[in-house]
Amino acid sequence: MNSDDDLAQLYRAFLGREIEPEVVQRAKPRPLLSIMLEMAGSDEVSRRVLHGLVQQRPLPHRRLAPATLAPLSAWIESRLGVPPSFPDEPQTVPFLLGRLYAQPAVAARMLKQHGSLFTQALEELKLLQRAGRYNLVGKIEFANREFIAGWAQDEAGLLETPQLEVRLEGRVIASAGAYSYRPDIHQHHGGTGLAGFRAAWDPSQLPFGQALTFTLHEASTGVQLGPPYRFENNFFDQLSVAQRLAKELDELRRRLDVLAGMVPQALSYAAFPLEHFDLYRRTHRVAPPVPTDAPLAASPAGAIRCTVLLDASAGDPIAVRRSVDALRSQALPHWQVWVVGDDPRVVDVAALLGAGDPRVGHQRTWADAEPGLIRLPQADEADWVLLLEAGELLDAQTLPWIRHAAGQTTAVALYWDEDRLEHLGGRAPARETRHVEPVLRCAFDPDAMLELNVVGSSFAVRGSALVAAMSALQAHPLPSEGALPAPHALSLRERERLVWALLGQGELHHLPHFLLSRTQASTDEASSGAARWVARATPEQLNPLLPPDWRARSWQRVADPLAEAAPKPVVRWEPENAQALISVLLPTRDYGDLVRQCVDSLRALARRPHRLEILIADNGSTDPETLSYLAQGQAEGLFRVLRIDEPFNWSRLNNQMAAAATGELLLVLNNDTRMLTKHWDDALRGLLERPEVGAVGARLLYEDMTLQHAGVMFGFEGFVGHEANHRPHDDAGALTDSQLSRRVSAATGAFLGCRKAVFEELGGFEAEQLSVTFNDVDWCVRLRATGRSVIYAPLLSMIHYESKSRGFDFMSVDKQRRAEYEQQCLMQRSPLGFARDELRSGVVSGWLHSSVSLK
Repeated sequence: MNSDDDLAQLYRAFLGREIEPEVVQRAKPRPLLSIMLEMAGSDEVSRRVLHGLVQQRPLPHRRLAPATLAPLSAWIESRLGVPPSFPDEPQTVPFLLGRLYAQPAVAARMLKQHGSLFTQALEELKLLQRAGRYNLVGKIEFANREFIAGWAQDEAGLLETPQLEVRLEGRVIASAGAYSYRPDIHQHHGGTGLAGFRAAWDPSQLPFGQALTFTLHEASTGVQLGPPYRFENNFFDQLSVAQRLAKELDELRRRLDVLAGMVPQALSYAAFPLEHFDLYRRTHRVAPPVPTDAPLAASPAGAIRCTVLLDASAGDPIAVRRSVDALRSQALPHWQVWVVGDDPRVVDVAALLGAGDPRVGHQRTWADAEPGLIRLPQADEADWVLLLEAGELLDAQTLPWIRHAAGQTTAVALYWDEDRLEHLGGRAPARETRHVEPVLRCAFDPDAMLELNVVGSSFAVRGSALVAAMSALQAHPLPSEGALPAPHALSLRERERLVWALLGQGELHHLPHFLLSRTQASTDEASSGAARWVARATPEQLNPLLPPDWRARSWQRVADPLAEAAPKPVVRWEPENAQALISVLLPTRDYGDLVRQCVDSLRALARRPHRLEILIADNGSTDPETLSYLAQGQAEGLFRVLRIDEPFNWSRLNNQMAAAATGELLLVLNNDTRMLTKHWDDALRGLLERPEVGAVGARLLYEDMTLQHAGVMFGFEGFVGHEANHRPHDDAGALTDSQLSRRVSAATGAFLGCRKAVFEELGGFEAEQLSVTFNDVDWCVRLRATGRSVIYAPLLSMIHYESKSRGFDFMSVDKQRRAEYEQQCLMQRSPLGFARDELRSGVVSGWLHSSVSLK
């Protein structure tokens, strides 16, 4: 039997990684030679090691700790019988692999299985071994009659700038140092990225019209890097080919221009999956706003005075220049930008830009800038201030859209959707920028704002509102942190509280267009994407700025019960009346095992199970085990049973249970659910004590832990559907939807909490026309018409074995026809349309709809 060390060393030698624990138990009884030969011929060795050698990519062995190489070398010698080739042989990966592949059985197996790939890998190993302590990689990528270019790098990090020689038949014809920055090499090979070279040469003395073969060598070691490069030394033939290609490309461009004019017409009716976001952005440019009334259309372009405050605290002068360049491309030229930052490089670039454009100014700190930036004594409704961060690029139509919205709404602040421009560098097409990481925002939601800054850190605000908001922040400043002073009201650290202060001045309006693109990805993984806007201010720091009704309430941020490692917590509202009785309404017909599981999970995870009143509507059960369980549970006082022997009518069953309930709070619940949240009852009480909240929905998951319900969204195929259906519950992109507490258009009746008084005020569920389906949507629509909101709370999480007891409608012709009838009835009854969702953005079940940019 093999030892654990034998198997571990075998995996390190062949695959450069540790063995999985479950593999150890399966592999122990097998002969070591059998495992070794199987591994030598494996696809993983071919794909990750041999191809890595031939293509000069980083090997997986680079992740091995240096301390593991000496024991691995000793193991290869003792167990495989392959001693070092010479005394004092370095214990590096190239030498260890060379000895491993020299083992006769291994060499025969690899040659038979991998053929010429193995032969080429051995040649590359020899080159690496010749380099001794260096780990040199690189190659010639391009040559013409003026220069030879490529890249080279020492992955061991010992040679900062490799000196290179280009040789022709052993003779040096050009030399250069590898010192140009190559972002593609930096990304794929690490290091500093200073790896590019460009060596001038003179081909006039070489035989013309003959093919030349160049090789690239590191000057001090003579080691060859990469494969030979073949150059056809035939200028006139190349020119002729180039001319022919130019003509064909010109014809292709002409045809593509014709097709491009047709594509937007067809795609304007289409939806794009989010993975094709870049194609969406290129297809649907931000259109200029269409004036809706004569006075606005006739107003002068400079009617709105726009001041841009550009935070340059990161000290990046190139980021500053990019942001100013984007401002110069604005369709409206009437703006003033103040660069705020005290880094010497920022000071210099601001002076450079200001010398050529009087619209560009500079201030070292926010305190220095405050008096002149927004004309505090004279700020009025015509002043708009844009808060930006250096490196953020405004779309050319941003200022026209701000001007348009300022004339159509009384909002005090405007915010928008954004993305990031990715530029990988290298050769085409990789060097072209791509739009990635879309952030689609929605109508402002104060519940969501407690968990995530849904406005973002860059937005536009009326000057007068900004003055008032700054005064509110200055009246309740943040405490200083050690040697750091308290942040200024306009600084990036205060943007979250600034949004709350602006909410106290009026409405915050969302412009559903991609009006901003960032040019740099965050180097902090925890601050990438939407995670950079996770709410940080404590309840005590926010309390003076919150809506008046919230200031006396207690709340706290807690870890997401299903995604504890996620960067964003969820909010739990503490109940003031912790003894409020919750009546759980649970209809069933048979399926006693499901009912038992549901009831047991509710009671086990409740903080106060004695304050639960569980009512079960037995709708004609005949199963003996179910009847026995219902009788026993009622006798033990676990629940009350209402025997209702009549045709199944979900609305009527719940209405009858609600009438019999004695609790001041109701929870409409399906019998095929299982609670996952500890102290769920207090979380529900805390939400329903807020008078503006009419109903609460939960995060429901399938058995495989993918999402079944994260709120009901309007606009799904022209009607309604569950948002984020079948998406992973802990997906990184879920920070802005399924992991976020927020208002929704409706919630499913599989879990729907409300106050009994509100349920009775609305007359319960519609039982005449909507007996089985869409009754929950209809009830939520009527609820929202009273001014109350429906809250989706991911803190309340359950498994929902969807339709396990009742079955799916599509499995029966009669059920499907009944569902279609009830859908028609709902669309006739509802005063609201279902074509689009006023609360959400243009993403429906992972698809990006063109209406986002065409509104």
